[in-house]
Amino acid sequence: MKKIIFLLFIMTVIISCEKRDVNSIEQEASVESIIESKTDRFSFKDWNEFNDLYSKFSKLGMEELEMNSFFSFDRDLEVSPAIQGILNNDNEFELGGKIVWFNAGKFYELDEGEIAIQKSNIENLKEVGSVSYTRVNPKGVPSNETGVDGAKTVVVDNQYEFRKQRYVENCGSGNVQGTSPRAFKYVHEVYAEHLNTGGPFRVDTYRIFLRVKLEYNPKRRRWRLSGERREISINLSNNSFLRNHNGPVSPHPSDVNNRSVVFSSSCATHQTLLLNSVTAPGPIAGAHWDINVSGTITEKMYGDVERNRWRDRINW
Repeated sequence: MKKIIFLLFIMTVIISCEKRDVNSIEQEASVESIIESKTDRFSFKDWNEFNDLYSKFSKLGMEELEMNSFFSFDRDLEVSPAIQGILNNDNEFELGGKIVWFNAGKFYELDEGEIAIQKSNIENLKEVGSVSYTRVNPKGVPSNETGVDGAKTVVVDNQYEFRKQRYVENCGSGNVQGTSPRAFKYVHEVYAEHLNTGGPFRVDTYRIFLRVKLEYNPKRRRWRLSGERREISINLSNNSFLRNHNGPVSPHPSDVNNRSVVFSSSCATHQTLLLNSVTAPGPIAGAHWDINVSGTITEKMYGDVERNRWRDRINW
């Protein structure tokens, strides 16, 4: 199988709004890379290269990430879009001549050949990293709850359930749908991701993301992601920070601390926006996020009636 080798990776910042804020998420990164096939794997020399790409992917908009990585809106994998973008459809990438496989929140090292047999004997594999989620309340106090098999745990969330009256496909150029018996809901949430990567020099990265999504419920069963596009407007201030028992944790100069979170689109799907990141040369004892986010998020399904527009006043 061919390895994917980056020949060019350029990050440029594009600022398109009149009001500028150097800490704003409205600064969008543009990626140019040569990818031969999405059936192959990303290849890294070491964990530093992996973490560099993870950091860059964390800053991209969803549509741009989908074009430049393995990320897909249809993929059912409970990790951040940045990690989804690195993992191929077999949840693998190559690092230092080895295959690394992600399963149930952990990274395992594989050898070439008989991969299926190796995966069936997971207890014999070498663990080289992990992704975990920790539930906290809005004041940042840790809880003992953990996700199952790497499932997300929500820090804070706001939800609005409604009945769709009308939807115009393809951002207004497609078929017109009428009312639906299904229940829909907008969900605005913050979740935390803790990534640790192996190697002789362990790196721990703590990140919090804002996620704006639409879900539907078929016959009052489990809520699922729904793909209808919406008018989405986000205007938030963010003063969240990571702390431990001794107080706030100082971020690395390369870390992200988005004080202003701005996004606007007349026809968009689910969005995941990076709020903060802290990188450390090892785990931080007692680390947890103090969440302090306020502002508004407005959504309306494209073509739906005005009464189904939701203006969510955030005060987390």
